[in-house]
Amino acid sequence: MVFAPGAPRLSQNHQKYSNIPAMRKLFPIILLCCLLVLLTGCRPITALRNALQFGEVEDFDYGVSALQWLPEIQQRAKVWRADAYLFAISESEVDANGNSHRWTYLFFSPGSGRSIQYVYNSGFISQRETVLSPLNPVINLKVDTPTVLFRATEASRSFVSNNTINTRVISLIGPAYNSRNQTVSKWQITFTSDSARHRVEIDAATGAVIKTN
Repeated sequence: MVFAPGAPRLSQNHQKYSNIPAMRKLFPIILLCCLLVLLTGCRPITALRNALQFGEVEDFDYGVSALQWLPEIQQRAKVWRADAYLFAISESEVDANGNSHRWTYLFFSPGSGRSIQYVYNSGFISQRETVLSPLNPVINLKVDTPTVLFRATEASRSFVSNNTINTRVISLIGPAYNSRNQTVSKWQITFTSDSARHRVEIDAATGAVIKTN
C-alpha cells in the first residue's frame, strides 16, 4: 500500500477491524435473504434483490399477492379433477400493499359436483374438499391485488382520509350464478374503521371501478 508523505499509517489490526461496521450493516440483509427463501419459496437471487431494496428486516412484510401462487394451485386443482375451475377467492385481510399471509382459493368440478378449497398460508398449501355451491368460473383475471387495492383506495379517498382504517379485506368472485350472460369477474374490497365500512368493486380484467358504497 502506498501512503502520501506525512499521512498517518494504520496498524494492521486497525485495518483488519475497520471493516466490522460494514459487516454489521450487511448482516440484516443476509438474514432477510435467508428468511425470504424459507418463508416465500422465492429464488435466492430474488430474495437478495428484495432484501437490498427494503434494506432493513423490520421494514419488510412477508405477505404475497393473491395471484402469486395461483398457477401452482391451479395445477393442483387439475390433478384433483381435470374439469376443476376457480370460482372464488375467499375474503382475506391484506396489508397496505395488497398482500396477505393467507389466501383461500375455491374450485368446482362440474363432472363430480364437488368443490375443493386450497389454502395458501405463509408458504404452505393445504387442501380440503367441500360442498360449497359454486358461482360461474372466474374469467379474464388479469389484475392482481396490489393494483386492486391501489385503485380501490383512489376511489375511496374521502372515506380513507376521514377515517382510521383498521382492516382492508379483499375477495374475488366470478359472474353471479343466476346471471350466466355476465362476463365480469369482480374483486371486492372492504375498508373498515372503528365506526364505518366502505366497499368497492373492481373489474378483475381491467382494474376499473365498478361501484362503491
